[in-house]
Amino acid sequence: MKKLVIAFAVLIMLAGGTVSLLKYLSIGPFEVTAEELARREAEEANREQTKSMFESRPRYIEMDPIQVPVFQDNDVAATIMIHYKLEVLNVDNERTVAKAQRRLGDALIKDFSFYIPRTLRNNKTLDVTLIKYRIMMTANKMLGKDVVSDALIQAMTSTDDQ
Repeated sequence: MKKLVIAFAVLIMLAGGTVSLLKYLSIGPFEVTAEELARREAEEANREQTKSMFESRPRYIEMDPIQVPVFQDNDVAATIMIHYKLEVLNVDNERTVAKAQRRLGDALIKDFSFYIPRTLRNNKTLDVTLIKYRIMMTANKMLGKDVVSDALIQAMTSTDDQ
């Protein structure tokens, strides 16, 4: 009886090994036909196209508003508030910006604390495109080139504190 059980177990292992070898070599009942191969390649191409379309869709990250006080004669003459979003093109860049969101906001506040008063000293108005390029410049400096693809300024308001 023991010999019969051992012989049965060996037969099962040989059958399993044979099936595995046939599947690995793609012969016998596991042979891949030309139609099936073409279908698999089409599915793979479709999957890659869908994945690339999903990743390259622009994503907008809402950032905290920036408040910049403008001083004149040791008093706050005005406060400028900038609401903006950053555009990224894939999920990895979105995660990078989300991790550095606070540091980027602090860097922009520092930058605008010097840039906006100097600009208002020469001009009486602020140009939105220049503010946008300044945000892009600071983001590229902090996060690396091509992480942020664009900056969208939603609102820029100035309140006179006098």
